[in-house]
Amino acid sequence: MVNKKDYSIYLRAFEPEDYLQINKWRNDADMQKLTCGTFRYVSTEMEKAWAHDKMLNNKDIYWAICSNDGSDKMIGYTSINEIDYLNRSVNGGGVVIGDNEYRDGQALVEVLYIKLDYVFCELNMNRYYARCLASHTMSRSLMESYFMNCEGVEKEAVYKCGKYHDVCRYSLLRKEFFENKASGDFEVNRVLVRLAKNITLNRKRG
Repeated sequence: MVNKKDYSIYLRAFEPEDYLQINKWRNDADMQKLTCGTFRYVSTEMEKAWAHDKMLNNKDIYWAICSNDGSDKMIGYTSINEIDYLNRSVNGGGVVIGDNEYRDGQALVEVLYIKLDYVFCELNMNRYYARCLASHTMSRSLMESYFMNCEGVEKEAVYKCGKYHDVCRYSLLRKEFFENKASGDFEVNRVLVRLAKNITLNRKRG
C-alpha cells in the first residue's frame, strides 16, 4: 500500500454523513456534464440510501477522497467496480473532485495512482479498464499520462445535453503497471508533467 504521508490526499471508506456532500455534487448539472451517466436530480433520502448501500455491499468499492492537510475535508469520491476475480479484471469507475480548490490535477493524479496500486497490489488484478467521454480532455489526458492503452472509441455511445457523444475506452495491464512503477515513471511529479503535455495535445486534436 502507498504511504499516506507522501500524498496531498488520502482515501477512506464512506461514512454515514458523507451522503450530504455527495448529494450536492451529484445535483451539480455542470459537473455531471463530464460523466458518462445520465443526469438526474437526486433527493437527499435517495442519496442516503445509495451511500448506505455502498458502505455495506462487497460488489463495488467506494471511497471518499479527503485532503491530507490536517483538515480531513472530503473533496470528492471514487470507486472500483465490476471486480471480476475469475478473469482478474476491474472497472476503474470514476473520480469526482467536487471541491474547486483541488481541481488543478494533482488530486486526480494521486487518486488514480492509489487506485492502481490497490487494484494490482492488493486485489491481485491483471487488468484495469475505464471509459470516459471523448470530449473530456482531463480524463483522457490523465489516463494517457499513466500509459493506459486506448482500446477504441465507442461512437455516439452516450446521449447527454441533447446530443450523442463518443466514449473512449482505456486499459492498463498488471505487467505494464509494475514496469512503469519500477522505472519511476509513476512518480507524481513525472505524471503531472506528462498530464500538462497531454492536455495541450488533446486540446489541439479537439
